Amino acid sequence: MSTKSTTKKVIAYVTNKDELMVFVHTDFPEAGVQVPAGTVEESEDPSEAVVREIYQESGIKGVRLIELLGIYQYNMSPYRQEIQERYVYHLELTEPTPSTWRHWEMYSSTNEKSIAFDFYWLKLDGSALDLAVGQGYFLPKLTCKIKKVTIE
Repeated sequence: MSTKSTTKKVIAYVTNKDELMVFVHTDFPEAGVQVPAGTVEESEDPSEAVVREIYQESGIKGVRLIELLGIYQYNMSPYRQEIQERYVYHLELTEPTPSTWRHWEMYSSTNEKSIAFDFYWLKLDGSALDLAVGQGYFLPKLTCKIKKVTIE
């Protein structure tokens, strides 16, 4: 019987008003719609890791951390024998960004060559956003917070 390792991960919900930054893998669209996410390095705080991951995956530097929405565990079976302890952050965009763009991640820990991601913005209107591999866990909480801000 194999034991599952636990890995600290971060997930970034980057918003621009009432829209969420998402992407698909250019060469692997079957991987589904995702948000920037990744592994927390050994001596790194999760709040630092989330900003680093956003930059590595999207090329975006202009973000402001709003809050930690929560932490949950996600079982990666059957893909990997791993439990992920996921820190989910809400961040706001602070610089102009196109409505769509392609970015190549050059620092992927899972692949030696760069990986292309196609980014775009999705409206947070309360409809179910089906993010891949359980990344949407805290989207209902984020959507409620965004609606309160845009109403006020």
